[in-house]
Amino acid sequence: MKKSLSPIITMMLIIVFVVILSSVLALINFDGTGTTIANGILETSIVVVRSILSKEGLIYFFSNVITNFSLLEPFILLILSFIAIGIVKESGFLKHLFSPLKNLKFNVLTFIVIFISVISTIIGDYSYIILLPLVAILYQYNNKSPILGIITVFLGITLGYGTGIFYNYNDYALGVLTQAAAALDVDPSYKFNLYSNLYIMIVSTIAISFIITILIDKYLSKKLVTNTKYEDELLTSKKAFIFSIIAFIILLVPIVIMLLPNGILLDNTQTHYVAKIFGTNAPFNLSFMFIFLVIMAIIGLVYGFVSKNFKTNHDFGWSFTKEFNNIGYLFVLMFLSSILISIINWTNLGTVIANNLVYIISLFDFTGIPLIIITFIFIILMSILMPGSLEKWALISPILVPLFMKGNLTPDFAQFVFKAADSVGKVITPLFIYFIVMLGLIQKYNKNENKVTLFNTVKLIWPIILSMIIFWLLILIIWYVAGLPLGIDTLVTM
Repeated sequence: MKKSLSPIITMMLIIVFVVILSSVLALINFDGTGTTIANGILETSIVVVRSILSKEGLIYFFSNVITNFSLLEPFILLILSFIAIGIVKESGFLKHLFSPLKNLKFNVLTFIVIFISVISTIIGDYSYIILLPLVAILYQYNNKSPILGIITVFLGITLGYGTGIFYNYNDYALGVLTQAAAALDVDPSYKFNLYSNLYIMIVSTIAISFIITILIDKYLSKKLVTNTKYEDELLTSKKAFIFSIIAFIILLVPIVIMLLPNGILLDNTQTHYVAKIFGTNAPFNLSFMFIFLVIMAIIGLVYGFVSKNFKTNHDFGWSFTKEFNNIGYLFVLMFLSSILISIINWTNLGTVIANNLVYIISLFDFTGIPLIIITFIFIILMSILMPGSLEKWALISPILVPLFMKGNLTPDFAQFVFKAADSVGKVITPLFIYFIVMLGLIQKYNKNENKVTLFNTVKLIWPIILSMIIFWLLILIIWYVAGLPLGIDTLVTM
């Protein structure tokens, strides 16, 4: 039998490697020059790699190892998601909803999942929290591998993040940084247009949905098959389904009212509606998963008792815990991930490497297609060590946006190139927390413990990653050469 490393052991080894790497780079005083925008001016500073094995590093590590895990937001959100999805599954509601999809051809089901995944990015990271466990159940009820479903939805969300038909808060926040970089160094009159990438986003959404569907059908579906049919004793009831839908509508109405202009769930200190809904301090954003949990609990309660799947209140109570079966592996991986991310952040390893890469880009006297290709590749490399989009764009936009503008390329195009490359880089890095969530959920459904590992998962999706790199470069180059409008009143060139 071919030996393989457990994802937990792999994460431990990566942590050790990062600790050693940071110590070596700190020893040789490896640094980077970073340019940021502060108080309306450009500020340049030297950032050095710090050793986590230093006195200060060890004090930080031991003082924050538990705190960093407790502050890992996806951990808490996933708990709420598992409770909510467990209720509607045990009530029979999901069986009623998903079972009819057995009649669909597999590639049609894949396309629907990918398309929904891409457009679901309108709700930001909540798309991962809800869809990753939900799609696994969908594939179970359709006698498909839930592991395949998890990887499919992860690819759809990640590769489609920021390029979906609908804008999300991330687009708005990136645009704020883009405007600041463009207006400060090159064009003071520049204003970011939230719909500046609309046309290329629509084309990308449709193209990504078709391409990933074809690639999954060709590469993944043949490697991840299940020979067992999923069976449970849950009853389905048309009456229960109608009652639960009525309950859903009744619950939805007051939420919609509270999201109308000046509604109490909005952050009315913001100017753009997307920021009012999903801004950092927006009540709706802060309570989103709780609202989701309440709605799913009531839908499950109604469906479960009407269908007789819940005979007593104890049945309803136990449904809150059902989805936590075999989930310990995920929580251990997330704990190790919190350690890895905190070490990367404290040592400045990702920041210094990102600063050096963007500095190298600025040294190239490139414009047009060479600039697009070099930027795209370098941003992928940055994203492996620094997956956070806003943090990364805050570091590199003051250099990259003026560089594009001086090469006669618009800031809006620079931002779209960044988003496309950033999405590819996130798919293959264990520093991206939702990569770890995907890996942990795979282990929940993995019957053969040695079958799926961290590196094997990357190997599984590698043909898709390479294909998407080629796709994005073709899209970007075609848009540039043809001079097509990016969006409303926005072109590739200035």
